[in-house]
Amino acid sequence: MKKFVSCLLALLMALCLSVTAFADDATVVVDLDTTYQTIDGFGASYTWYSDWLYTNNNKEMGYDWIFSDAEFNILRFRDLNRVQSDGEYQTAKDGYLAYKGYYDAAVERGIDPIVLVTSWGQYNRELDFVAFNELSDKGFSYYTLAKDENGEYMYDELADFCVESIKLFFDAGIPVHYFSISNETELQERHIDEQGRARDEAGFFLGPDETDDYCAYWKAHIAVYEAFKEAFGEWAPEILGAECMAGYEDLIHSYIDPIVENCPESLSIIGHHLYGTDNSPANYKKVGRLSEDYTLWQTEWYYNDYFDHARVMIDEFANENISAYLYWNGVWIADTGNCLIEIGGAGENDYIQRIGNHYIMTHFSKYVKQGYKRVELQSDSKLKLVGFKAPDSSKLVVIALNESKYDESVDLTIDLGGKKILDSQVIQSFEGENRFSHEYLVDMGEYDDEFFLPAGSLSTFVLELEADPNYVAPVVEEAVNPFLKNPNAVSVSPVVIIVAVAAVLVIAIVILIVALTSKKKKAQ
Repeated sequence: MKKFVSCLLALLMALCLSVTAFADDATVVVDLDTTYQTIDGFGASYTWYSDWLYTNNNKEMGYDWIFSDAEFNILRFRDLNRVQSDGEYQTAKDGYLAYKGYYDAAVERGIDPIVLVTSWGQYNRELDFVAFNELSDKGFSYYTLAKDENGEYMYDELADFCVESIKLFFDAGIPVHYFSISNETELQERHIDEQGRARDEAGFFLGPDETDDYCAYWKAHIAVYEAFKEAFGEWAPEILGAECMAGYEDLIHSYIDPIVENCPESLSIIGHHLYGTDNSPANYKKVGRLSEDYTLWQTEWYYNDYFDHARVMIDEFANENISAYLYWNGVWIADTGNCLIEIGGAGENDYIQRIGNHYIMTHFSKYVKQGYKRVELQSDSKLKLVGFKAPDSSKLVVIALNESKYDESVDLTIDLGGKKILDSQVIQSFEGENRFSHEYLVDMGEYDDEFFLPAGSLSTFVLELEADPNYVAPVVEEAVNPFLKNPNAVSVSPVVIIVAVAAVLVIAIVILIVALTSKKKKAQ
């Protein structure tokens, strides 16, 4: 009996192995003529700890990871509204050296970076236009705009402050293309962070509408828009609104509808984060209805389930129609793998490490460039899929996630309707049994009729096609922002400056000694 049971178990195991040896066939049909949103790009926030890379001994390698490998083209910085000391203000007056370091590193590596500056949730409490609400009608305490002698909220004073903030970036030689007047607008009313944890300080709150307790977001938005136009004319940064903490259609509408009603020309891009959001295709599609009239950006999120993060990115592009995807902590201290690049602090100026999400984002950012359009894909498989084509149709990028946690592999065929593939490359990343044993960005060679996608894999197909002979590239007129000071100057590390000054002093001393010696000899 025991022998019979053993044979039966062996037979069952053999059957299981034979089943897993075969992959399901799947086909994705690409309709290159049906297109959706135009892509603006990818990037991350370089706010807190950004200077740690700037002063790291391996900073050039870090910049290579960001701009040569991942090819990020969007930089998100914060403005001066959190400044609590003269020293912090002086950092900005000195030229935002760390921010300028990122900007220059991108330019040096062939990237034309888009800069988004976000006003954070706290202003210097000493500013005249800031007031503290000890207890609102909801029982919350927070900072908001102060009222003038007429009992009116000081929107113009806030706008003037924002103008001065942008001037500091321009003075540093950093162009600002987009500006957000409030980070995570709805969160600032509460004494909790994105994860629901208590926090010590209340944020600066701009409500959906104006009440006795707080000022209105939409009135502040319009005031800043008008001040920017007056101060900078055609070089005024566009205002991105409303950068809510969560991505929900009704929430976003509560902030932007009054703007649309009162000053529609002031709003062209809607940004939001993904904290506390229902990250489902159904919810993304609801928010995506806004893309009929506006460009949508996802401007902040972090996550340490790397391959599930790929699912979110695909769903965001395919269902919400976002045009840009930004991660939160582009450079950070060790944080259980949430950031893109871990960096060492004081005494650890050699430590720098790429984390899983850096590679996941590279699957998108390195190959899907600014100006690409999302194309229609049809598939009956369980794969998560999204595709993009170059403006002249000469390149197609298809990204496929096989998120199966079991051995459900797929042989994928890409149907281009007979269109000839001139050249191709396939890049894959593979899940391991834990986050430390993943393999990332493996060059798998060329695509040939079908391709094997193992369970737990992310694949990027880069297909070279014949260009559309009728495509006419738009003419781009180059112009220099007159508000930028030293726009072509490259920031120099303080260490380099010190070394250079020391070298000059040494040379001067040597010349002086030689001159004195020569003079002494002549006198003799």
